Amino acid sequence: MPDPSTAAARAGGESPPARVPVLIVGGSIVGASAALFLGARGIAPVLVEKHAAVSTRLRAKLFYPRTMEAYRCVGADQDIYAVQHRLPPADHAAVVASLAGPELRRWRLPAAADFSSVSPCPSAFVKQADLEIVVRAHARAAGADLRFGHRLLELRRHDDHVVALIRRTDGSTYTVAADYLLAADGNGSTVRESLGISRSGTEVIAHVMEIGFEADLRRLLEGRRLALAFTGPPEQAFLSWNTAQDRGTVSVTYDPALTDPATFDGRRCRGIVSRALGLPASRFTLTGSRPWQMGGWVADSYGAGRVFLLGDAVHVTPPTGGFGANAGIQDAWNLTAKLVSVLRGHADARLLEDYEPERRAVGRITVEQALLRARDRAQVPIEDRPLLSEAAVAIGYRYPVPGAEPTDLPAADEPDHWRGEPGTRLPHLPLIGQDGPGSTLDLVRDGRYLLLAGPGGHPWVQAAHRLDPHGTFLDATLLPHQIASAPTRPADACGISDHGALLVRPDHVIAWRTPHAAPDPLTALAAATRRALGRPTAH
Repeated sequence: MPDPSTAAARAGGESPPARVPVLIVGGSIVGASAALFLGARGIAPVLVEKHAAVSTRLRAKLFYPRTMEAYRCVGADQDIYAVQHRLPPADHAAVVASLAGPELRRWRLPAAADFSSVSPCPSAFVKQADLEIVVRAHARAAGADLRFGHRLLELRRHDDHVVALIRRTDGSTYTVAADYLLAADGNGSTVRESLGISRSGTEVIAHVMEIGFEADLRRLLEGRRLALAFTGPPEQAFLSWNTAQDRGTVSVTYDPALTDPATFDGRRCRGIVSRALGLPASRFTLTGSRPWQMGGWVADSYGAGRVFLLGDAVHVTPPTGGFGANAGIQDAWNLTAKLVSVLRGHADARLLEDYEPERRAVGRITVEQALLRARDRAQVPIEDRPLLSEAAVAIGYRYPVPGAEPTDLPAADEPDHWRGEPGTRLPHLPLIGQDGPGSTLDLVRDGRYLLLAGPGGHPWVQAAHRLDPHGTFLDATLLPHQIASAPTRPADACGISDHGALLVRPDHVIAWRTPHAAPDPLTALAAATRRALGRPTAH
């Protein structure tokens, strides 16, 4: 049961604790996910969000397996899938003459592929607003203090903490002191701007007018499994709708040098929507329009001192590929794993310095790949680069690990091409546990590291138990010799012999690998864990 004083604070009637471990600014999906990932590991954050309710705007609506693996690790995945299962299937896209007219071309969304060979989690097709409701509920249940309608007014940074001035919905103010601040306050991030952090990339690749409408689309979409659609020239409109199929948007690009956005009046907008839907104006109602700029950029820094930026505050992508929200959630997954180790006292604070090089490298790849997919709508040239698959971008990326072998690996590849290389995600292998089908990813628990050895690696497990006899930060287990449903021996899939071992981080990333036995496993493992925890000397 929540503490009554905490409940009063959530209602805005009482100031939060004088000092909290983590303050999160921004309560959309990235900030809410960070709150859940921390709360589920016993770190109770305070989150402030200036808006009082979940946004009704149409935003992301597909979430890749690696994102769902993070939610699986904190027990939220099944509630998310339950939302999806209540909805009509929607995993295809099409080019149409109009939504009511003939389809000119149709394809299955890459996110809907069968990922069962590389992940225990399929993609989830739910609208972001529904996902936020689930994630916020789990975050609250895990002890996170979520404060909506509370706005950050001022931030003061100190060597060992930050102090934020917050305004409540009634206009009164209070302060929060925190060990660390996570800014997930969107692409116009006031925290980023206050830190003077610039951006690199293409600020504007296209000017877009988004027109909202209400209409009953159920008969038009029945049995079609469509998640989105495009019309062909000359308008080349992009159509999206909510999962209830009663509200949506039609987006068209325009050249501001030739067209004043003010000319998109009611009459013009009705015509655009009517042509895109293939319906007369009497069959829908306009709900408004807004111009926005499609761009692709990455912030030049991911934070300063005890302030860290994540999500749209540090990278913005075109909607093509559906990468943006997933990348932001993975920012939160990476950073909160490090914070938990630091705040528990297991890792040195210098571990947090790895957040920027790891996630900024992924941010650059993600933005580049989204821009490539948006070239047909771009009004500026897009630099040509090799096009990677959606699976490589959203699942198969690799973090740079200084000193790891080998050094000539790609920054992203097909998930099933990896074999336990440091910086990559632990390979998924199916396991059968007491609760039914599981995964090697499920062996990583409660924010602890994992020593995973080959079936003959008992000396590694013994070393792990000697290194951490009470299991406070390190679990240890052996891989089975063989898994009947797996085409590859587990040790081979992890790039080790039967006597080798992996050290896996709490975010499922491999920190260290030794393919074979070692003369002194304890010394080797101690050195590896020190490096993984940001501790250059024994602790």
